[in-house]
This record gives sequence, C-alpha cells and structure tokens, in this order.
Amino acid sequence: MLIPGGTFPMGSPASDTEGSEQECPRHDVQVPDFYLGRHPVTNEEYGRFLKANPDGGEPSYWGDRRFNQARQPVVGVSWDDARRFARWAGGRLPTEAEWEYAARAGTATRYWWGDGVGKNNANCAGCGSQWDGKETAPIGSFRPNPFGLYDMLGNVWEWVEDCWHDGYEDAPTDGKAWSAGDTCARCVIRGGS
Repeated sequence: MLIPGGTFPMGSPASDTEGSEQECPRHDVQVPDFYLGRHPVTNEEYGRFLKANPDGGEPSYWGDRRFNQARQPVVGVSWDDARRFARWAGGRLPTEAEWEYAARAGTATRYWWGDGVGKNNANCAGCGSQWDGKETAPIGSFRPNPFGLYDMLGNVWEWVEDCWHDGYEDAPTDGKAWSAGDTCARCVIRGGS
C-alpha cells in the first residue's frame, strides 16, 4: 500500500530512559512516498516464493508448528532471502527510516497507540496478549496503526535495507538506506518483541 511521505523525528530523544543510545541522536528525516505491505509476510506467501524458487532453502523454524501456520508471519529468513523475496514480489525491503516512519504512522508517542505498552496492542513479552512473546500471532491479530498497517511492533523482527551502525550520527536525512552496497557486516532488524 502507498505510504504518504513526510518528515518525522527518527530515533529516541536523549531524555528517553527506555531508549538505547544506538537510537540517538534523534534527527529529522524527510521520507518520500513509498510502498509497504499491509502486514508482515506470511508463511503462506513465503511458501509460494519457495515453490517458485526451489533452489532457495527453507527458513529456520519452517518445520516448527509454533511458527509455521499459514497466517503467521514467516520467521528465520536471512537478510539475503528477505531481499530476494521482496524482489520476487515486485518490491524491495524498506529502509530503516521508511520502516520507522510507517511504524510511527504520524504519531508523536513512543508507540503509535501511546507512550505505554498497554494491553493487547502487540505481541511481546508483557504486552498482555494471549501469545505474550511465546509464539508469533497470526497477522491481523491486533488493530492496525493509523496508516492501516498491521503488526509493525512486536510479533516478529523485520529486515530493512540498512547496514547496522552503532548510532544515528551522520545517518541519512532523506529516507534512503544507510548501506555499503550489496553487502553489510551486520544488517538492521526492526519491530520485534
């Protein structure tokens, strides 16, 4: 779905005692319009990719019933395979800035639903859902954010295009990926529990 571009404050303010220093310094980023799936990739969707690309290996946990149901998000996929899937599906991985912008959905609070974790807003340890960090929840188990995106926080870690850096010093402010070409020593994941 089309996510309308805009400017947002990326990262955590230095005063945030729950944030990490790796989320600093907070900086404004201008993100152009981009497309993003309404929900994380499901096992069913990833299974179609594997059938079309038999040379690819199965992800970790593919045989584990706690994580392999059709409507659960796929887990245990490498960054390279996530990129291959995105290209196969006609897209690309979002940049870290795009991902955070989409997860915040125009809100100014810690989470799109408010500053506290609350109950039944996401699947994470201590979030008060029936899954509570034990296994992945089927997609759409929680209400969507104001952009109409499901499960942006908790439930499953999501790869983004960027290479890992120890903080946001000198990070791009135009929404582009902070990368080193097609290879990264470490890549960024966002959203998990």
